[in-house]
Amino acid sequence: MARTRQKNKDLAIQIGAVVLANRKACALTQEVFAEMVELQPETISRIENGKMIPTVEKLVEMADVFDIPVAAFFEHIDSGGRQPETLVYARRITAALDRLPTDSKQFVLKVAQDYAHYHAGKPKKRKGA
Repeated sequence: MARTRQKNKDLAIQIGAVVLANRKACALTQEVFAEMVELQPETISRIENGKMIPTVEKLVEMADVFDIPVAAFFEHIDSGGRQPETLVYARRITAALDRLPTDSKQFVLKVAQDYAHYHAGKPKKRKGA
């Protein structure tokens, strides 16, 4: 029984991290997001802090808001609950690209590659400089 409780606690923390990362990637406040999924802001805070696990129905609603598959909440269960920010953005970009025709996808890829190449070559600004 104690082992199950610990696993549930770990699961709550890990799901909360995914909710938090995706909410921030969508630039949503807890209040706005709570309204979108018909929960109280305090409930969103408890979920993001790993204090409670949302119901399956709420996970589906959250996935719809974030435009991600429900499975995304469980993909990083063994990685300490931290979902790399890059993966959050990659999922959102993939969802956006899925709605474009092939030639538009190629254009977006070229722009992204050029942008990344340009910024990778720029010297990093020092703080206070």
